[in-house]
Amino acid sequence: MYRAVSKDEVFEAALEAICDALGCKSASILQFDDEQVMRFVAWRGLSDDYRQAVDGHTPWRAGQRGVSPIYVADILQTEEPAWLKEVITREGIRGLAFVPIEAHGQVIGKFMSYFDAPHAWSERENEIAVAIARQVGFAVERWRAEEARLLAERELRLSEERLRLMSEDAPVMIWTSDATGHCSHLNRLLRAFWGVKEAEIGMFQWEDTIHPEDAPFVAATMTKALASRSPVGLKARYRKAGGGYRILQTEARPNYAPDGTFMGMIGVNVDVTEKEDAERALRESESRFRDMADAMPQLVWTADGQGRVDYCNTRTSEYAGGRTGTRGDFDWTKLIFPEDLEETRQAWEQALKTGQPYQTAHRLLMRDGTARWHLSRATPVGNGETQRWFGTATDVHDLRKAEERLKQSVQRQLIAVEAAGLGVFEWDVASDRTIWENRRMYDIFGVAPDEPIPGKAEFTEFYLHPDDAFLLEEALRKVDRQDRSYRLVSRILRKSDRELRWLEVSGRFEFDASGQPVRLLGVAADITERKQLEEHQQLLINELNHRVKNTLSVVQSLAKQTFKGGDPAALAALDGRLKALGQVHNLLAERSWERASLAEVAERCISFQGADDLRVRMEGPEIQLSARQALTMAMVLHELNTNACKYGALSQMTGAVHLSWQNSRDQLIVTWTERGGPPCRPPTKRGFGSVLIEQAARADLQATVERDFRPEGLVCRISIPEQRVIS
Repeated sequence: MYRAVSKDEVFEAALEAICDALGCKSASILQFDDEQVMRFVAWRGLSDDYRQAVDGHTPWRAGQRGVSPIYVADILQTEEPAWLKEVITREGIRGLAFVPIEAHGQVIGKFMSYFDAPHAWSERENEIAVAIARQVGFAVERWRAEEARLLAERELRLSEERLRLMSEDAPVMIWTSDATGHCSHLNRLLRAFWGVKEAEIGMFQWEDTIHPEDAPFVAATMTKALASRSPVGLKARYRKAGGGYRILQTEARPNYAPDGTFMGMIGVNVDVTEKEDAERALRESESRFRDMADAMPQLVWTADGQGRVDYCNTRTSEYAGGRTGTRGDFDWTKLIFPEDLEETRQAWEQALKTGQPYQTAHRLLMRDGTARWHLSRATPVGNGETQRWFGTATDVHDLRKAEERLKQSVQRQLIAVEAAGLGVFEWDVASDRTIWENRRMYDIFGVAPDEPIPGKAEFTEFYLHPDDAFLLEEALRKVDRQDRSYRLVSRILRKSDRELRWLEVSGRFEFDASGQPVRLLGVAADITERKQLEEHQQLLINELNHRVKNTLSVVQSLAKQTFKGGDPAALAALDGRLKALGQVHNLLAERSWERASLAEVAERCISFQGADDLRVRMEGPEIQLSARQALTMAMVLHELNTNACKYGALSQMTGAVHLSWQNSRDQLIVTWTERGGPPCRPPTKRGFGSVLIEQAARADLQATVERDFRPEGLVCRISIPEQRVIS
């Protein structure tokens, strides 16, 4: 193993040592893979079937410390599962050993030695096994370190090559200098900028290209950076090949060799000439904008993309309270009348969130103490993402007061019908033109305010339920000069969602001199809820009677089964079942007896018995059950939980239960898994709980129930056809 130069040679030498020194007929070496699963990496005298059957089996975790070899004198005398004993003995193995292989004190694998007869291990064999494992561990550490070194060297070479290629073809000017400040490398773009050949880089005097006005600043800054070996950033003008100066922005960092020796600086130059020109032009443009804004009669302002107001024109002096805020921006909230502040803030925040134009009407406080109405507008500017806002506030106080007086006059006429939830309309008979006087009409018919209002023809064709068309014509026929009143109760299909609604219309016709109706003034009401309430009231009465009868039937059936034979313990069983039933009844009552989720049913049935949430874990997707299915599932889960508390995993503090459900193909699979309790054995006889689980699941859910009494705990699997589940 010391002379081995590869992993395979190490393993082959180790197998030879194990078989020779320990006198076994076969051996194997296993290691943890990247997923921390123990896998075979070398073996001798083992079949493929055996290795596949026990692959991944290990008594230790990856990285575990302080472990010792495990020696099995005779596998048939152990408490291992029957299937494992069968696999081992079928391979011709009776005695075997698990010897940990460690690296840096942590388990990285193991080797196994196998004997075809029972084998008692001596102390000397233990010493030999530990010595072999230690040497294997040393060898593994050695070739792992060598692989890491070779990988690091390869990555370093690739990194250096990538850096060179990236630098040469980069769209920015990249350079390096030595410790004295002389150029040692210029990439292609920078060589072209200065007109320097690659062979002439070492002799190139880059300082001579600096603009005379910028040279002292650049020289002092670079000298200081070289002396302190610190990063540097500056902006200056440099003469390019062919004449003319360009503004270059330089960012440089110290460059060190792997041993820490200062090699000079590595830097990047970016041509920002156009950017500087654009910023200068922008400053001039902003100056002109401010002059124009100060001449406007409105309050003019700008804000950045986050909504911070950074400019207001001189008109602001007429307003009270505006001042610089804590963030250095203009605190516009001091200008807003207190009652309008929250609505203004919400409108502004919504505009910032959506990037849509901002508009709101509010009162602003003047310096003389008055509050005047203003219309504030703002427009976002930016390519895809808002970068700035430009806004104005226009005084509309006098106009608004006039509009308010007009609105108040109209609103006094509509206030009564609005309070009653009525829609007001006017219909011109000759032109079949309808006017809707308030918003309620739009809500009733599901029409947007900007959509055309239907006349009688469109109402009949598109809104009125076909079966109620005769009611409209009959109501119109009844109208005459003696009885001008009009009333219609019919069904309509609302435009927005085509939902069927009940409509009640009342009004009064106006007639011309010839006795012909010319106009209808009326109100409309949506009476759907009233109709539904009347129907639902009767339905609830019938449904309540039906469910009470069903519940009594369930209780009677449980009582007959529980007290059969006069067993005193039956009373406690019945009490538990009735409580579980009551829990789900309460849940269904909260859901109007329509449906309940499987998760809620499980929590109600298990938690009321005092089960610890840490010991009973539940998980699964959202599954809705009908009321009958919920009751059945409640009884099934109650029986499983009761048995677990009496005889199974929850009867001991170390036990736990995992309840899960999932959709698999065309079935819902509900799995109850117990672990950590007393050894589980199949019951000698079937109790009522078992019968209840199987018969109730089959009758109400068309489900199949499979129970596996494994030594480590019960596993109950309930398979429900998907079409039996609501969602």
